[in-house]
Amino acid sequence: MHLYWRVIEELKYLGETWTFTNPSFKRCYQRWLTKNAGAVTLCALSGINPGRGHVSFKWKRPSLN
Repeated sequence: MHLYWRVIEELKYLGETWTFTNPSFKRCYQRWLTKNAGAVTLCALSGINPGRGHVSFKWKRPSLN
């Protein structure tokens, strides 16, 4: 599910949206988000890219991967 979260965040960065249509996939994704809510919130609030270090640029919106 982490991979899907990263893809969704990149799509948000590009201004796109992704809608899940499979009910079981939605349920699994919501469970994963609930389980990892603390880590997702920390990444969203701090602007830290775990895969790329602690660098952000002023002219670009930071990605959450």
